[in-house]
Amino acid sequence: MASVLKVGAKWRALVRKGGHTKCMTFESKSAAKSWALTIEGEIEELKSSGKMAPRGVTLASLIDRYVDEIGRIKSWGRTKSADLERLKKGDLGHLLVTDLDRLNVQSYFLKLRAQGSGPVTLSGLVGNLLDVIETASVVWHLAVPVDVVKDARASLQKLKLVGKSKKRERRVTDGEIETLIPHLTRRVSSLPLADIVWFCLATAMRISEVCRLEWADLNETDRTILIRDRKHPTAKDGNHQTVPLLDVAGHDAFEILKRQRKTGRRIFPANERTMSDYFTQAVQDAGLDNLHLHDLRHEGISRLFEAGYRIEQVAVVSGHRDWSMLKRYTHIRAKDLHRTAAAA
Repeated sequence: MASVLKVGAKWRALVRKGGHTKCMTFESKSAAKSWALTIEGEIEELKSSGKMAPRGVTLASLIDRYVDEIGRIKSWGRTKSADLERLKKGDLGHLLVTDLDRLNVQSYFLKLRAQGSGPVTLSGLVGNLLDVIETASVVWHLAVPVDVVKDARASLQKLKLVGKSKKRERRVTDGEIETLIPHLTRRVSSLPLADIVWFCLATAMRISEVCRLEWADLNETDRTILIRDRKHPTAKDGNHQTVPLLDVAGHDAFEILKRQRKTGRRIFPANERTMSDYFTQAVQDAGLDNLHLHDLRHEGISRLFEAGYRIEQVAVVSGHRDWSMLKRYTHIRAKDLHRTAAAA
């Protein structure tokens, strides 16, 4: 039941209905009554159909709510934040959610493709759009066009405009790294850039993980270290993993750590973005072909397999929850099975 009361110079509307309580203050009594009637109607609509119509809600405002409410519960990376901002400012952002249809959603992504966006970029973008719409439906009980976005994504998949990134098979040699390091270290002398590169290779860690490592998490007795909030498909926060510091990739990870100066809480006081920029520029200066900083992680994992570690053991180092993701690193060739059998 709604009540409208005068509070000072303003009017307060209070709605209690079906277990829901909402309150709002207005400049006039008529505005308060109108709001109360609207809220009561929405509650009745929710009771009868399980969904409320998102009256006057644009996609941009829905994304703002998603960032505000869901962003406080779970964190996400820079790519998703950029995608959400792009969706807000794009051709769909100003549209009412109820006006979204397969044609205008598909047209938006076709336009982005014509502007040069690739299948991986578009796949992430449409996935984040669907995440916002599904959250509005399931969490906020809004009658939003989930099927429209799903159908549009299916159409884009049929046209091969969205897709997964191609798996890189780039191997890295010590010689390439030795060629690279002089170009890297001449840029900044205050950071142990060479050691960071060798450590990435020796541990198969991501650069973001390397830059977060803390002295307090190093266990010198066990020669292990704790990686906090390690990357995870669904639950990064709190995903702490203890990993061994091995000496099997041609470089001793434990010894690299031991020779670092204790100047603060972090072992490698570098910024991951800055480190990535330095590496990219050094690759260009050294004239190396198609080498990425993340390739050091792939190379480190490959060398673990070459050292004889089993797939479940490598997963302890790499942090992969799905062992099938590691099969690509084994590099098993048909002709090698003859030698394997002979050795056995």
